[in-house]
Amino acid sequence: MHEYHKAVEWVNRANEEAAARGAAKVKALNVVFGECSDYSPEVVKNYFDEAAAGTACEGAEFHVTVSRSMLKCPQCGKLFEKKLLEYRCPDCGAEGNPTESGNEVELTSIEV
Repeated sequence: MHEYHKAVEWVNRANEEAAARGAAKVKALNVVFGECSDYSPEVVKNYFDEAAAGTACEGAEFHVTVSRSMLKCPQCGKLFEKKLLEYRCPDCGAEGNPTESGNEVELTSIEV
């Protein structure tokens, strides 16, 4: 159900942005979903289409970028991609620390 609320939030933001720019239509939304975010881009898109009906967002494209989960090495500072059951830095072998990358759910831009 959190997907529904996110979709409605983005429809409202995009409609406000279109009104502020004097645009009749929203052409596209660019969004980022982290692979570990617990959000389904497809479900958000379906709710978005439903919430957008009859608004400036109706028919807007929904461009999704999926961000990978990243770890940061506490010893050498390298940022590296988290792999299944593999947490060691490929450069120095230290165990990496979690970062925010891969958890985000963001509306990055609105095209009107």
